[in-house]
Amino acid sequence: MTGKKTVGVPIFNLMSRLTTTMLVAGVMAEANQERVTMVLEHRGDNDRGAILVKLENSDGMMRVEARHHDPDKGAVWAAIHQDDWIESHVATGLVEKQMRYDADCWVVAIETSRGTNPFAQYDRDHI
Repeated sequence: MTGKKTVGVPIFNLMSRLTTTMLVAGVMAEANQERVTMVLEHRGDNDRGAILVKLENSDGMMRVEARHHDPDKGAVWAAIHQDDWIESHVATGLVEKQMRYDADCWVVAIETSRGTNPFAQYDRDHI
């Protein structure tokens, strides 16, 4: 060791080493502490599986979100459909279509009265 200290490791380097399993487990544990109901519907690739989040509001309508990278904003969660909220059967169809395309994806269902995605909040807090 040369005695030099590494200062300021960029957070994106740390996040790139965080597996999907660790991310999902951490967000689910935090949501559980906040009494948010989350159900893991499909377990994908342990290391790099994409995550689909099915948000269900108190009216039974759903929103399906996925994370993508925006060059200006970084990690962004956005709906994979046009309307803000869609019927449950439409959401199920979208998720099934996505899983046919990417069998390694994760699917997490969340009941939310506020319509908030805990994964998006995690990104805002940690990235």
